[in-house]
Formats: sequence, structure tokens, C-alpha cells
Amino acid sequence: MLNLSRFVLVFLGLALWAQDAGMVLGVSVSYNTQRASLPLSDEQRAEAGRLGQEARQQAQAGNYGAALRSYHQGMAVMRTLEWTAALELASSLQAKVDHAMIEPGASAAISLAPLYPCERAAKEKLTVSVFLLPATKEPGPEKMLVSAAPIDPARLPFSLRVTMPDVAAGDYFLEARLASPDGNLDARARASFVKRIPVHVEALAAEVDRLRRSLRRNAPAPPSAEHALALYERIDRSDASPHRYDIRREFAAAHEILYMFEKGRDPFQDKRGDIRKAYRSAEDQTLQPYRLFLPSKYDPAKPAPLVVALHGMGGDENSMFDAYAGGALKREAERLGLLVACPKGREPTSMYRGAAERDVLDVLAEVRRDYRVDPNRIYLMGHSMGGFGTWSIAMNHPELFAALGPFAGGGNPAGIEKIKRIPQYVVHGDNDKTVSVTQSRAMVEAAKQAGSKVVYIEVPGGSHTDVVVPQFGPMLDFFAAQAKPR
Repeated sequence: MLNLSRFVLVFLGLALWAQDAGMVLGVSVSYNTQRASLPLSDEQRAEAGRLGQEARQQAQAGNYGAALRSYHQGMAVMRTLEWTAALELASSLQAKVDHAMIEPGASAAISLAPLYPCERAAKEKLTVSVFLLPATKEPGPEKMLVSAAPIDPARLPFSLRVTMPDVAAGDYFLEARLASPDGNLDARARASFVKRIPVHVEALAAEVDRLRRSLRRNAPAPPSAEHALALYERIDRSDASPHRYDIRREFAAAHEILYMFEKGRDPFQDKRGDIRKAYRSAEDQTLQPYRLFLPSKYDPAKPAPLVVALHGMGGDENSMFDAYAGGALKREAERLGLLVACPKGREPTSMYRGAAERDVLDVLAEVRRDYRVDPNRIYLMGHSMGGFGTWSIAMNHPELFAALGPFAGGGNPAGIEKIKRIPQYVVHGDNDKTVSVTQSRAMVEAAKQAGSKVVYIEVPGGSHTDVVVPQFGPMLDFFAAQAKPR
């Protein structure tokens, strides 16, 4: 099982190629989850372990491409696939599109670029066909856009241009299907030979131009309005998935904010419930989003308790509100009258270090500036990567928090001394295949040795994810009973 905290520290200590390091970290978590979950023979398990160790050593040396190759080869081992030159080449190729927000009838360029060199694949003959598929639970008919274009391994990256057909506005996938000359594809190798790119097809150029003009007219505009355009641009360059957002709703909200701004009124003054906001980061002047929940009973004349909730790896500011039983965290917060803030945490594999930690602190400062927050009742919680972030941020800033709630996380037991006065509610499943339960056990044991107040819930048979929602209520009840000495 991966010692995630130790592995993360190796990567975050490297100054260069942060994006590649993040990609390797994400692949490593998936790799170790598969190794712990799949029914492998002793031989497969040993070989996958060897290749995983090799990948970690390559990553530590900054050889991220070599690390990815070892992980991909290990995945082939776990799927009982022969690591052929064709499979190595297909596994190495990453598909991208130059515009993920595409107008009907417009064209977009798809590229296939190698993540690592494949010398033995120099003479492999692969072709690529491109299809457009609806991104719905019940997919509709696919449309072929390109048929069997040849790929020359000696001339990578490979690119081709496709034109969007006149289809209904909505979310789609561009699917690049690689094939060898004989056309045979083992179903177990599908993940390597089929590359899916999320896109959104809709005529939005006029709406984008309208918002740009409105922002210029109101410059400097509120960051929460500016963010709608910044979000569109991030999605367009594939820095965020178009399937996670309703961009028309984002534009409508921006126009509402600007309307109130022009009237000289606070657009958020009377809002309650789920609110989408953004701020301009002093770290790099980028616009950073966050979600905020204000319970219906919030009274700006009275200090209110605040929970800061950290998402897991691959998530964003929406995850804690939307991805857990359709808003379970918000329902529990409403019951107890708690404010909840969900930062984005910068990159999806940041582990809440560096600029991502700054994001959390910035969101906390923003909420405290705009709302009446009780400084003695600020709580920090998170799941998975957010669980690691809960412990690490609290250790760096122990003066801020009245209680902690890490789900399926881990950290540095030696740092518990810094937070021994902070009560903790810790949750982990003993069948977690992604982050070993030994991570939380070590932290809890260190906290008990330090004399901390700890409630530890170890769920028998609990997985990495199914332990979270049932414990939202008990964790928030625990928070509501804690306060720093005044």
C-alpha cells in the first residue's frame, strides 16, 4: 500500500516540472489502489510491486516520463497484457484539444503527444479515428469525424483538425480510437488505445463578447463576476472539465452581480444557501473560485461558526457540496446553523501545499471579511487529499482552528505536538484500498500520546469513499460542541 504522505513530500520538494509531478502523483494513487484491489497472482503482485518501486525512484530523480512508463507497464502486468511496442506507444500518447468550448460548425485541433519516448515503437503503424459522443448516461448515436488517419511514431506529436457537426448544444466527448494494422484490440487494453476528451458544443461567442463588454464597462469589476469569464477561458484550454459547469448559469450569475454592482449594492448581502464566489489571489493575481454555504438562520448581527471543507485529489471547489449524496454536507450544516466554505485548492493534486495552502487561508480570510464569523469556532475538515490537508494546514496554523475532521487521510505524526490542543474527529475505513487505514491509526495514536481530545471512527469494511456521508452529521455535531477558549 502506498505511503501517500511520504510520497507526496518527495514530489513537493521538487522545484521543476510541477505539472508532470502532479500527473505522476495522480497515476501513482490509481496504480496502488488497483494493486490493492485487483485479484492478482503472486507473480503479478511481485512484478507490479517492482515496477511501482522503479516508478517511485524515477519520479524522485525527476524522470517523470520514465516513471509514467513504469506505471503503465505495471498496469499492463495487472491486466495480464503483454507489454508490446504498440501498447507502450498507445499508453504514452496523451490526447488534447486546442479548444474544449466549440461552436457548431467550427473546427478544433486534436493532438496526440507522447508522455515518454518509445524507441522500440519507431516502426509501429497505428491509426486514429475520431468520434463525437454525447456525454449522457444513455449515450446517443456517435458521429465519426475522422477515419483511420495514420500516425507516424517518428513524427510526434501528431495532430489533426476536426469540424463540429451541427448537433444539439450540450456536453460531448471527442474520442480518439487508436488501432493497429490488424485491427485487433484486446478489451483489457481499451484504456490505453481509447482517449476521451471532454468538450462542450454550443454557440456561445455572442454571450462571451457581451460579458467581456460588461466587465470592461464596470472595471474593476467584482472578482466573482470576472471569474465567469476566467472560468470559460480555463475550460476552453482544457484546464477544467466543461462537464462540471453550466457556463450559461455562470454567465447569468455574473450579469446579476454586475447589475447590483452598477446600482451600488452588495450582490451577496441578502443571499442564503449555496453561493458561488471568487477572489483575486495575491499569490499570482489569478482568479480563484470557492463555494460558500450560508444557513437560512444566519444573522449578520451574531457571530457564526464556520467549517472549511477540503476536497480530495482530482476535485475542486464544487466537490464537497455536489459529489456526496447530492449535498449531504449542506443539509447537515443547515441543521446546525454552520457556515461552510469550500476552497478550490489550486491544482487537483496539490495536497494543499504551497500556493494551495495559501488558497485555503485566503478563502478563510475572505469569508471572515464578508461575514460575521466567530473566531473561536472555526473548524477544518477534508476527505482523502483533503484529509492530509486538514492535518498539514492545522500544523502550520494551529492558532486558527477549534477542531479538525480528517476523513481517510494521513500526515506526519511528529507534527501532532503542534496541534495537541485541537480536538479531532477522525474517520477511516479499515478496507480503504487508496489510503491505508494505518495512516489514520498512526496519527490518532500520536494524538492520544500527546493528550489530545480524539474521537476515532474506524469503520469495519469501510472503503475510501463510503465512510464519508454517514459521518458528516456526527462530525459536525462534534464541531458544534467545540470552541477555543475565549
